[in-house]
Amino acid sequence: MSDTKRVSDQEVLTWLKATADVGARLRIDSRQIEPGDIFVAIKGARVDGITFAQVAAAHGAKGILMQDGQSELPIGPLPRFGVDDLPARLGQIASLYYGEPSKRLMGIAVTGTNGKTSISHWISHLMTEMGFGCAAIGTIGCFLKGRRFESPALTTPDAVSQQGLLADLLAAGAQAFAVEASSIGLEQGRLNGTRIHTAVFTNLTRDHLDYHGTMQAYEEAKARLFDWPDLRCAVINLDDPAGERYAERCAARGVRVIGYSLEPERATSATLVARNIRACEGGTQFELVYKDDAYPIEVKAIGRYNVSNLLGAAGAALSFGLTPSAVFAALSQLVPPLGRLQMVRSDDAPLAVVDYAHTPDALEKAAMAVRDVVNARQGKLWVVFGAGGDRDPGKRPVMGAVAARCADRVVVTSDNPRTEDPTRIIDDIMAGIEDAACVSVEPDRAKAIETAICEADARDVVLIAGKGHEDYQEINGVKHEFSDMESARRAMNERRVRGG
Repeated sequence: MSDTKRVSDQEVLTWLKATADVGARLRIDSRQIEPGDIFVAIKGARVDGITFAQVAAAHGAKGILMQDGQSELPIGPLPRFGVDDLPARLGQIASLYYGEPSKRLMGIAVTGTNGKTSISHWISHLMTEMGFGCAAIGTIGCFLKGRRFESPALTTPDAVSQQGLLADLLAAGAQAFAVEASSIGLEQGRLNGTRIHTAVFTNLTRDHLDYHGTMQAYEEAKARLFDWPDLRCAVINLDDPAGERYAERCAARGVRVIGYSLEPERATSATLVARNIRACEGGTQFELVYKDDAYPIEVKAIGRYNVSNLLGAAGAALSFGLTPSAVFAALSQLVPPLGRLQMVRSDDAPLAVVDYAHTPDALEKAAMAVRDVVNARQGKLWVVFGAGGDRDPGKRPVMGAVAARCADRVVVTSDNPRTEDPTRIIDDIMAGIEDAACVSVEPDRAKAIETAICEADARDVVLIAGKGHEDYQEINGVKHEFSDMESARRAMNERRVRGG
């Protein structure tokens, strides 16, 4: 069948149901097609999905859903259906195909430059602790009560995968989900068709300018979440200027706003405030003030910015009417997600801390968080980091300046150079460092980690920043097996062998 006229979502749904096998899935990746599935051919930034029609057919696709105007292309005998403005409509179409799963789930979306993974992870645990099975969807995958679900390697899954994933979660007994909403994902419509009850904003600092061009465009991309249809509540970091603007935007359209802040003077009946923040042996202690009541809190996470993230997670839980005292009591059970200020310890060795920080702001906050631990150990702070290739080059010298200012010793290395020359990226970083006396360069990331851990004093702390949970390093377009955590452990063993 071929159809290129203006069609309704319901007409598309009728064709999909008539063409696909019962229980079959929509697939945007031709390699994932299973017999009976429908291949959704979308034109991306680099390739046009329609060029993989033959691959989809070979894998057993029953039909192809494509952009209007492509239906007459010579793509083989498969039934095809052309839809006008398909990329923008795809989320809603996929939602209908899977039975609108988000309508039966409590939806939470978290946006911001840094902190999305930690907050979504903590929301998932808080809501589950409160009796509502809540999934976390984002950078490190999709998890529900410890079970991992198949999801794309994107911060925000594509619109097709997102709806299929929500349907899987619903079938597995989920009652809620917390999804990371990246600026690019919002702009590309990956959450279209998803009902969101609560939106959370963390912060806005430099990132993705290779895509958005300007900070204003970056801020507006994230603003889409706070203009979401039927949004009921916004949980917003009021310590960020963009957060204040988003709060005003939401209040103007009648959306409830729960603020959170590390500044005691911001305390109101609608704001969560942390005061008297101090590092302790097990993590961090602080007082949480809400509606004139103060709650003593001790958490296993370190750093002021993690206190802010915890407030954001608590605010999201409160947006569903959960009891404040119960939510706040549950904070003590939370631990950082994979690759977020994750510690690697060994006897008679420096403490290694692995973190995903890959922006100037995140690197500075991670270094400041670790500095409290350094002071308690009476040691020095080492920072091992690089910058990703084929991404905003303007942040590289800024990150160099941040590392040199915040650390006692710096080892500049490679991150994911991708298709760029690693030495060129390192040169860009070094351009931001005025005094390189305490800075060394080692392009081999494993060797850089080993150098820092073996040369550091046992009282020191080595912050390994940039990759966090990632289990690969991308060089010349090829992903090689690599883990900062494992590299740190191997370096600890090497130090022991050397008698360090």
